[in-house]
Amino acid sequence: MPGFNIDSTYGVVIIQDLNVVNVDENYAKIYGYDSAAELLESIESFLDLIPKTYHQAAVQNYHDTIAGTIVPRGHTFKNVDRHGREFTVFSVDHVIKWQGRDALQVTVIDLSIVVEAQNKLREQEQAYRQLIMNSGQGIMVHRQFKPLMLNQAWVNAMHAESIEQVMALDSILEVIPPEDRLLMADKYDEILQGKLIGKSKVVENICFDGKRRFFNVYDNVIEWQGESAVQVVIEDCTDKVEYEKALAYKATHDGLTDLYNRSAINEWLSKLFYRQRKLFCLLIDIDDFKLINDRYGHQTGDVVIQSIAKILKKQLKLLSSQGAVGRWGGEEFIVFLTDIDETHAREFALSITQAFARSQFEHRLGEFNATTSIGVSVIDTELNQTRIDELVNTTDKYLYLAKARGKNRVVSSFDPAS
Repeated sequence: MPGFNIDSTYGVVIIQDLNVVNVDENYAKIYGYDSAAELLESIESFLDLIPKTYHQAAVQNYHDTIAGTIVPRGHTFKNVDRHGREFTVFSVDHVIKWQGRDALQVTVIDLSIVVEAQNKLREQEQAYRQLIMNSGQGIMVHRQFKPLMLNQAWVNAMHAESIEQVMALDSILEVIPPEDRLLMADKYDEILQGKLIGKSKVVENICFDGKRRFFNVYDNVIEWQGESAVQVVIEDCTDKVEYEKALAYKATHDGLTDLYNRSAINEWLSKLFYRQRKLFCLLIDIDDFKLINDRYGHQTGDVVIQSIAKILKKQLKLLSSQGAVGRWGGEEFIVFLTDIDETHAREFALSITQAFARSQFEHRLGEFNATTSIGVSVIDTELNQTRIDELVNTTDKYLYLAKARGKNRVVSSFDPAS
């Protein structure tokens, strides 16, 4: 616990033959007397200053100390002054000579201020415990990630079995995803230094049922049993995080195909700006899509669009390069590829046309197939918006050539036949 400044001066009494032969003013006041003279006139022996339950022990201690059979030592015991006030005294015994004979000098300090402070701390701690236990928020106190106390709300939020299960942990870092543990350990000292106080953060935890959930976390430094510790308040915000993720996903993906929309494609490209790297562009268009819609209906047309989207995603996953695929509009799709050469770019485009041509679509009018035409081009220069716009326009010209040459084919800027 914290150190206390004890303002009271110590008092001294000298005992010889179990009688008080000398006492100072401070000692007298500690025991409720106005003066040393009043104390000496009011008692017959020093036992009158000690509760009866301690008389036998006090007498034995006196004789043993004077005889030298025990080493003088300090004692802490409760006492009652002449007015009935109970207080705690710390005393230290010394054998001295008083008028030529052995006597026992006892130096005492009234520890009432210390005891009172300790009691207040215990009361505050108990009140704090009650506040925590009754809180609807998950609250834990830990020191160096070792749990010191937590409430049932924390147990419930983390889907643990009991408070005892959590308290048995050597470290609550076990609930932090492995990839985040080192960073969390580094931040502990910053929290203790008060650098992160008042700031909340959203973290991902591994709950005791093995599932990952998101929590809004507030860290504060508190004093716990005389030492600094960290109080952590958590609020489950998984639903909010997932909702925000869903909104962000919806804002960047086409609702029908689950591919990037134009905005997301442009964002992906912007990360490549001002880099010297080869970039391929593919524009894919479903052949005679208007006829499909007119003959089989728009619902079937949507199925056809979803089919080519699935093929694009699958083929991109199989490709060992970075890329992005999106719906460019209607039945037209776009793919950007980096870290690839011309041969593999053309093979990738061919894999799309071949896989799509093999797809069969069912309708009450009968099964049917559909095909795609693909234009491909490449640039190898510093990337910026102007250069990328030029790349897309060039690719569109090669898509037009693929359509003009009979459809269901790939035409590229690096194809000798182009």
